[in-house]
Amino acid sequence: MTISTPTAPAGRRPLDPAGHDGSPADPGCGTPLPGGRPGLVHDLVAGFARTDPHRTAVVAAGRSIDYRTLDGWAGRIAARLTAAGIGRGSRVGVLAAPSTGMVAAVLGVLRAGAAFVPVDPANPPLRTAELLDGAGVAAVVTAGDVGSGTLPGVPVVPADAEEHTDTPAGPPAGAAPDDPAYVIHTSGSTGRPKGVLVEHGQLAASTLARRLVYPGAPVFLLVSPLAFDSSMAGLWGTLTAGGTLVVATSEEVRDPEALVRIVERHAVTMLLCVPSLYRVVLDAADRLGPTRLRSLDTVVVAGEPLPPELMNRHFALRGGPVALVNEYGPTEATVWASCRRYDEPGAVSVGRPVPGARLYVLDEQQRPVPPGCEGELYIGGAGVARGYLGLPEATARAFHDDPFAPAPGGRMYRTGDLVRWNADGMLDFLGRRDHQVKIRGHRIELGHVEARLCELPGVREAVVVPDAEHTALAGYVLAPSRPAAALLRTRLAELLPAVMVPARITVLDAFPRTVNGKADRAALTALPEPVSVSVPTGAPADGPPATAGATAQPGPQTADGDLTARVGDAWRDVLAVDTVPRDVNFFDLGGHSLAMFQLQDALEARTGTRPSVVALFRHTTVTAQAELIRTGGADADAARGGDRHAAARRARALRAERQRAGREAAK
Repeated sequence: MTISTPTAPAGRRPLDPAGHDGSPADPGCGTPLPGGRPGLVHDLVAGFARTDPHRTAVVAAGRSIDYRTLDGWAGRIAARLTAAGIGRGSRVGVLAAPSTGMVAAVLGVLRAGAAFVPVDPANPPLRTAELLDGAGVAAVVTAGDVGSGTLPGVPVVPADAEEHTDTPAGPPAGAAPDDPAYVIHTSGSTGRPKGVLVEHGQLAASTLARRLVYPGAPVFLLVSPLAFDSSMAGLWGTLTAGGTLVVATSEEVRDPEALVRIVERHAVTMLLCVPSLYRVVLDAADRLGPTRLRSLDTVVVAGEPLPPELMNRHFALRGGPVALVNEYGPTEATVWASCRRYDEPGAVSVGRPVPGARLYVLDEQQRPVPPGCEGELYIGGAGVARGYLGLPEATARAFHDDPFAPAPGGRMYRTGDLVRWNADGMLDFLGRRDHQVKIRGHRIELGHVEARLCELPGVREAVVVPDAEHTALAGYVLAPSRPAAALLRTRLAELLPAVMVPARITVLDAFPRTVNGKADRAALTALPEPVSVSVPTGAPADGPPATAGATAQPGPQTADGDLTARVGDAWRDVLAVDTVPRDVNFFDLGGHSLAMFQLQDALEARTGTRPSVVALFRHTTVTAQAELIRTGGADADAARGGDRHAAARRARALRAERQRAGREAAK
């Protein structure tokens, strides 16, 4: 049953779609934000530089800077940008490795009155050029080692060079709430990324809501790349509260044991990450000792569904009170729109709206559905972004006038997510209405990847689907010329970030079809995987030329051969493949960053040595990893020492504990 759009009695606010009266206790309506305009984020940070200049602002790679140093550094970057003609309304690319300079760079762009456009340095050069070009940036600020890359012909300001110069820091250029603050790119169904434009007012409102939900000055561990929208939560939620932002480097994020040590070393109180990363952080804490996480008082997970098993592990591991918060929200709603706090295990939901947000569950005619019924989620309120940069048609499809707003002029965003209000007044997430998926926390339009595949020579049609665990993609193509699957994957990797490149591409003569002639995605996922493994052209970066016939087969012949075979067995355990070539890159066989953590466990069980994750990222073939273990390289942890069987027992015990926790969660 559907109900008609509610109308408000005289003198009252409109009813919201859940049938409530719009009061703060209403599940569809977040607590109103305090009256008056919230302070702009860069102004609030500058305020701490004046009132508490020696308070630690940012820590990264073993060094720290206080608020006065950060403010002065950002001011000098802003002065350089101003001298280059950058001002209000300009857009400035930020290509920065995680560092103190990264934070100074984005703050400097805002001080200059411009909007920052973060681009991940790990992107292939063509992707970087495409994003910066499409955003129409007038300058680029770099920080850290970001490589030469391909930059548009605009002024480039190296942030690190401005840290200690004599450049006078000019006054902030000033910004209005409706001026753009940043542009973050998301996947687009047409094969081209969409830049979500967020204004200062929306960023200020979202950040104020965060300070209301999480009061105090946190010591926050930032693990998200700057180009990932959850970084905005940690960056501005921390610095506008006078907290300390601890920035993990790219290598530290790859090594969960390093993250555990950072939490202990810097007495981190708050962490936000995707559930899949938190799982491996807990694995690392199991090995190193859970007391190393004792400083944490809040762990926030977002970007992926929260598994009940992970919730149970969180509360089982921690001896003291540590809240677990499940957040939900798209980039188009300025990072977040709802959350639920857990102080003990409970039923998983995405909770209630955050302050200033309004959540509507609507049917296909944009009419409210009753509690308990499935509908599509629309988000209204102060955090709804302006739209997609330079894409008016896409903006019109996703952003609508809000007929339920308490005042005229409100807008709402159509999320494409299917939800329902449950009996507790919480929002249950049920899935997607389209072909958008989350892979390791990254939002990906399958049509985006399919369109890029169809641009490759010889490809006539393409279908991309997620794997069962939603940790990687699989691609299927029709190509009459039968190009090598590995060659297609290599060319696609030049156009897309790694998370969007299918782990496997299968070339077919025909697709199974539905009755209406469309490719049958379910039938494709049921196809058996190819028996043979395609070997990429060229040599791996860390080994000799690839040889298709050289596989890591079990059965000792020599000591080195036995070790290589055991490494190959570990790869088979993780990748679930029958054949493992010795000199093929782990990622070209379907591996990904999370699978690398599983490989670390498997290698310990099979060889008695636990190489660091950073070492495994540097040595990505069976041959290279066997040599790393054989030589006891500096990157390998000393689980060696002749105690291989004890290490294997520890790994088996850890797996058994995970399985037990999963069974408990299933009950």
